[in-house]
Amino acid sequence: MKNSGKGLIFDLDGTLWDSSYQVGIAWNDMFRKYGVDIELTQERMAVMMGRTVPEIGEALLPDIEPVRRWEILSACCEEENRRLNMFGGELFPGVAELLPELAKSCELFIVSNCQDGYIQSFLNYHGMGPYISDIECIGRTGLRKGDNIKLIIERNCLDKAVYIGDTERDMHAARHAGIPFIHASYGFGRGFGAERSIASFSDLPAIVGSVLGE
Repeated sequence: MKNSGKGLIFDLDGTLWDSSYQVGIAWNDMFRKYGVDIELTQERMAVMMGRTVPEIGEALLPDIEPVRRWEILSACCEEENRRLNMFGGELFPGVAELLPELAKSCELFIVSNCQDGYIQSFLNYHGMGPYISDIECIGRTGLRKGDNIKLIIERNCLDKAVYIGDTERDMHAARHAGIPFIHASYGFGRGFGAERSIASFSDLPAIVGSVLGE
């Protein structure tokens, strides 16, 4: 039986999956189409994960004027959504098995700094839709992650919630929303101090109860 009013809110990239391989292919295809002389490696794409699309554009395409840059970025996002719906990303160990189990006792949510359609590609390809109660992203609201976490809390009437993510930005977003943070230390983020952390997704059930006061 689910605990009413309690929720686990997840980041996506670096927490539930690593989509950098497929995303890199999508972006390289669009860069070639638009005549951009950049070839992204998976490693360089991974460094970009977790940033907003405009931030990625500023990092990768600083010399392209804003209107043209946004045209290219929009094409990249559309293509990555298409590819991820076809091929998915790489789930971190334990995610496929534990998300359905966690959903039996607690409401689950996803908040990510991505375009609309990206979280849906994760849910669709990996069959996670039935276990996730609600999602939000900057691509739908124009809001930063901390404010989107607040939106999830408010519209789902959560009394207690925790945000699970892999970067220092995620930690600050959780603080902005006024909720505890659990660092997924197996993800992309390194070198910052978090009060709580898990070395693998499988460690999550052991810590959730104490954080939510169960």
